[in-house]
Amino acid sequence: RFSPTMRPPPPLLPRIAASASATPPRRQRTVRPPMPPSPALLSSTPPPAAFVETPKPETTQQHPPTARRRLTLADEEWHPLPLSLAELSLPLTLPTGQTFLWRRTSLSPLRFTAAVGPHLVSLSHLPDDDRLAFLLHNDDPASSPSSSVAAARAALCDYLNAAVPLADLWVQFTAADARFAEVAARLGGGGARVLRQDPVECLFQFLCSSNNNIARIEKMVWTLAGYGERLGEVGGFVFHRFPTVERLARVSEQELREAGFGYRSVSSCLVCVYLLSYIRSTIYAAL
Repeated sequence: RFSPTMRPPPPLLPRIAASASATPPRRQRTVRPPMPPSPALLSSTPPPAAFVETPKPETTQQHPPTARRRLTLADEEWHPLPLSLAELSLPLTLPTGQTFLWRRTSLSPLRFTAAVGPHLVSLSHLPDDDRLAFLLHNDDPASSPSSSVAAARAALCDYLNAAVPLADLWVQFTAADARFAEVAARLGGGGARVLRQDPVECLFQFLCSSNNNIARIEKMVWTLAGYGERLGEVGGFVFHRFPTVERLARVSEQELREAGFGYRSVSSCLVCVYLLSYIRSTIYAAL
């Protein structure tokens, strides 16, 4: 309620209408049309060149490089031996405890290197027919007059017992023994061959292997071989011809102890003395 003395407020609608009528109208924006190009500009602009599709150059298919280098007879004068993979498997024969002088000098293709007498040779299987082949490293007549391809082949055939028909023997052993047949199947069917080593070399490796681990045996045998004639270096390893008994007899017990032989230093020196006396007595008896 309003007091009789108060003036009532003006109505709301007339005020809104008055304010709306007082607002000036918004000015409309005029858009000018684009100017036409000049005739002189049109005459100086060259017409667009016709689109010519350029042929794409032919791409030759890139074959991935061969992961494994194939070993052939033409590479580095490799010479075959009369032994197949069934007759001799390098992983089952060389690094399995018969000898500790072979070194794996390549993984692909698999290659083992050692000194067989005066011959520094590498052995590997040919990938085409799995034949065993050897590479003679010291075939220079000037530096190694006692080493040749023919002499190395004869020495390897004797060292590897090439005259023994191992594949036929494995067939006979497999038929006669069930346990052997099971082991042979796990080993791939054959190829574990007994080596025919030099007696002196084999004897001293046996002395180093008594009550010992593989790593230490290899170190001790490698130390003894270092007293022999140096034949060459292959794959980062320096190879020596295994020394004679006369050369080993000049090695003192103290040298062997410092090389880690322990009590074997005494037995090695005693064996050298006994062998020397036996050799000399045999020679004198023959005279």
